[in-house]
Order: sequence, then structure tokens, then C-alpha cells
Amino acid sequence: MINSAHLLTDEQMAQFIAHGFLQLQTNFSEPFHQSVLRKMNEVYASEGNLGNNLVPRIPEIQDFFDHPTVKGALTSILGPNYIMHAHRHGHYNRPGTSDGGWHKDNYWGNEKTRNHVPWSAMIFYYPQDVTADMGPTDIIPGSQNRYHADTAAEGNLPVIGKAGTMALISYDIWHRATANTSANARYMLKFLFFRMEAPKGPEWNNRRTVWQTPSDMLPVKDNTLLWNHVWNWMSGSPGWKDRAAGQAAPAASTDGKSDAELQTALTGADENEALNAAYALAALGEKGIPALIAGLEHSGPGATDPLSFSVTRLCAHGLAAIGAAAVPALTEALARPYANKDVLGQIAFALGEIGEAASSAVPELLPLLKDDSVFIRQHVAEALGTIRQPVSLTVPALSEALEDRDPYVRFTAGLALARIGPEAGAAVPALKRALRQDDVVPLLSAPKADQGTRYVSAIAAAALQRIRTDEALDVLLPYLQTARWCPATSKASTF
Repeated sequence: MINSAHLLTDEQMAQFIAHGFLQLQTNFSEPFHQSVLRKMNEVYASEGNLGNNLVPRIPEIQDFFDHPTVKGALTSILGPNYIMHAHRHGHYNRPGTSDGGWHKDNYWGNEKTRNHVPWSAMIFYYPQDVTADMGPTDIIPGSQNRYHADTAAEGNLPVIGKAGTMALISYDIWHRATANTSANARYMLKFLFFRMEAPKGPEWNNRRTVWQTPSDMLPVKDNTLLWNHVWNWMSGSPGWKDRAAGQAAPAASTDGKSDAELQTALTGADENEALNAAYALAALGEKGIPALIAGLEHSGPGATDPLSFSVTRLCAHGLAAIGAAAVPALTEALARPYANKDVLGQIAFALGEIGEAASSAVPELLPLLKDDSVFIRQHVAEALGTIRQPVSLTVPALSEALEDRDPYVRFTAGLALARIGPEAGAAVPALKRALRQDDVVPLLSAPKADQGTRYVSAIAAAALQRIRTDEALDVLLPYLQTARWCPATSKASTF
């Protein structure tokens, strides 16, 4: 149990929600970071980039993530049961390296609809002092919820600081490596974490009852209604589902736009205006549902394009923000035809974001796990893990999805079972089979040739750990013994 003194404050939480990042500093000794840096230099010189094997090869890195400051920040954002993803990477910026390109990280070659509420987060860890000339990571504050960024006009911020600096960031923020004009190499270690369950109440040092703009607000595009929704969701009050019962609207403005003006903005060319319009319609509660459901019909080829924003996707976010009141309309929408049928994946996403209140839609979602669209199957699997109930339906369906022909669907099914946790005990036999899914990857395959298969076994192990029955542990422990890594073994020292 983390000491509450190490949890984030309301101000820090507001900064993370609005800016998409938070920079923190650990208090490890200088020799600790020097040890990590020395090992990084030795390994990179003799073995190259360790990629996913960073932690077993340099165990001190795990000590960093066990630090109360790091655990407190992750607990505040992702809840106490967060897990570390098996994907991690050491970014090495040599002297003389030029700028990297602005980008959002993808999902290892795969794309999915990005969450506006924090189901995941990343940490960038610097094991050495980093100055502005060493090629630090640049981020665009406030860009995490947009698919476009005006990199010339929007402010960018380099992550610099003393050894032990960490940036806790939204997975979806726009960022890049900058040019290293110094004489020193710069390391940045990137790690990804997943939230396991929706919050039932604030998981940080909460004192405020409503959203307040951070006092140290950076010049970012305004998304007040979205920020308000994220704050409410993280406070255990998802959406504005009680608006119809006469409760007050969120403490934010629609800028005086009429319903018709909001619908025009929703389908316009300005992404930020469209984003705000979707959440303004959501703030209307049940009154906003028809316009957002109608927006799903904007389902041309770009409706699910990961490189551009789409009206369909924004409508899914807006309907999710409304909460339980939107479930009947979303369920009915699953039965309609669309010019681009992957819109069904967006609808499944919205139902999944609503969570257990959408359990009545599960029977309508299950047949879509057999659809020929990977996009649809992946989003249905993700939704079943956050809706969870009834487990008599979700767990068998997700167990079967662990055999899907697509590795990303298999991974998402494993993550969904991990989120269901102890109630997913019936999935243990399927998870046991999934532990060996990485055996299908050729040992000397080309980079990324496995298309994410390497992560299926890792998430299956995490699901078994979360289920934690005797049967699950009897499967997990022998697997972990076989997978044991010796941190001292290298090309120079094999025994």
C-alpha cells in the first residue's frame, strides 16, 4: 500500500489531465544513476539496444519503478493495481543525431481508438543529467487528445533535468527526439503501464470536488469539457449519466452555441472545435444522444483512419461520456449498416468506455468477435474487459478470442481477462495455451515480423497473476521458472 504522501495532488492531477504530462524527480543517490548509466554504456557498446529485456539485464531499473515517487504517481493516474507492459525501449540519442519526427506512438504496428480517459500511461526515465543540447524528448503539451498537431504553431517543451528525472505522460501525446548537438550521448528509457479497472473514487490526494484549471496552465488548446469529463471519471463519477435526473451540468461552457451550431462544429474541418462540440453535446445528457448517434453515420473511409480525426470517433467519445443513458442507443446502433462497417468497432469502444453499466449490450457484442474485421474484433475484446459483466458470457468469449488469428486481438483478449481478474478463473486453460503463443515467432525473424505476437505470452502471464487462484499460479510459476533471465550473462560472459 503506497503512503498517501507520495500520491499526486489535485494540482498535479489537473496538470496531467490538461497538459498530458507531469515531470517528477526521484531522490535516488547519484551513485545509483551512475550505476545504471555505466551498465547502459557497457551493454550498448557490446550488445546493442536491449529493447524489451532492459529490466532483467539491468535490474536497477526495476528499483527505479519501485520508488515511492514513481509508484505514487502511477497509482494516482492508473489505480493501485496497474501493470507494466512487456514492451519497453531504451532510446539512445548519439551526439550529432538530428531531430526525430513528430509522432504519436502506435501500438507496435497496430492502431486502435485512443482513450481520452487514462487506461494507460508512459514514463520516460533519464538515468543521466539531460540538458537542452543533448537531444531531449520534446512534447507538445495538450496534444494527447488530437490526431493532428500544428507542430510549427503549438508550443513544444523539452523534457530536461537531473539524473532521475521522469516524465509521466499520456501514451497519446505528440512527441519527438530533438537534435543532439552536445558531445554526450543521451539515454531515455520508455515504459508503458496499463490501468486494470475503472476508478470507483479518487486515487490521488483529492481535496477538490470539481474540475479546476491548473494554476500553472500552459498555453494549450482549450478542451475544458473534456478535462471536466476526465476529472469526473477519475473521481469515480463516469460521464454525465445523472443529468436527466436533474443534476447540475458540468462546470464548463459551450460558448453559447445552439444545438444546431454544435452539430455543425462536430462535422467541421477544425479538429479541436469538433472535439469540443462532441463533449458539449455529451454535456447535454440524453438530449445530446440523437446528434451523436447521427454522427456515427459519417462513416466514410476515414472513419477509423489512425492518422486523422473522424466525426465517427468523436461521436463515440461523446456517447461514452454521457454514460449509461447512451447504452440503449448504442446497442441499437450495432444493428445498423454503415458505409464503413468498422464503425461497429467505434460503437464497441464507446460501450467499453461506459463500463459495467453497458453490460446489457454484451449479447449484441459477442457475435462481432467473429467478424472478419480485425478492427472490430479488437475493440469488442477490449470492451468486454472493461464491461466485465456478466462473466458467464465475457470470460468464455475472451478465452476463445485468445485463439484469434490476429495477434493484436489475442493480446487485447489477454488484457481484457487481466482486467476482469479473479472472476476470470475459467480462462486459465486458454491462458496456459496462450503462454506459448510466442513459439510461432521465428527465432531470427525480421524486425516486427511477429506483428506483436511476442506480447501475447506476456499479457497471458499478467492475466494469470491477476486471477491468482491455485490453478492459475500452478500454470504461471513453472512458466516463469522456464523464462528465468540471468542478468549477468552476456556475449562476454556465458557461464
